[in-house]
Amino acid sequence: MKAKSSYAKGVAKREEILQVTLKIFGRVGERNTTLRAVATDSGISLTGLMHYFDSKDHLLTEVLRASDRAAESRYRAPHAVRDPGEFLALALTANTTDTARARLYITLVAASTDPAHPAHAYFRERFTLLRATIAEHLAAEEAAGRIAPGLDPDFTASAIVAASDGIMVQWLSDPTIDMAEHVRRVWRALTAPQDVG
Repeated sequence: MKAKSSYAKGVAKREEILQVTLKIFGRVGERNTTLRAVATDSGISLTGLMHYFDSKDHLLTEVLRASDRAAESRYRAPHAVRDPGEFLALALTANTTDTARARLYITLVAASTDPAHPAHAYFRERFTLLRATIAEHLAAEEAAGRIAPGLDPDFTASAIVAASDGIMVQWLSDPTIDMAEHVRRVWRALTAPQDVG
């Protein structure tokens, strides 16, 4: 019984650390988010924090991974929005009230282009899963006759992910941009019946 209790406490502490990290990142940005500050605000020693996360980059990557797990649960829920374009639009709407997460995402997506960065594998897996999920949805919609035949699901999936991430970068510089509407319009344009000839 004690082992289960210790495990549950460890999981709860890990979640608390992730939440604290995002708050600190939102206040002071990536450069000034330190493991020492996270440890202090989480009520543990630096050594205790490093028991959970061995570097700041690893910790920041895990903040995003936890956010993705929550988003995936929402997507898989019984009455969730199944249309990927709308799901991405709703996710971007949520980002307007959570600018720290949006800034962290863009900061790490840039850093992850270095194969040695802890976020490299995370983003590779994330983009692969996201594109596959969207492509599967499109293939199913085409098979059911709900979208025009001949759509390239893989290209469309890559294009909508690029549009979603790209508009977030622009929004961080200009918060007047309506990210959700932008993505909805791109999705409609990508999935609209094509005129041939």
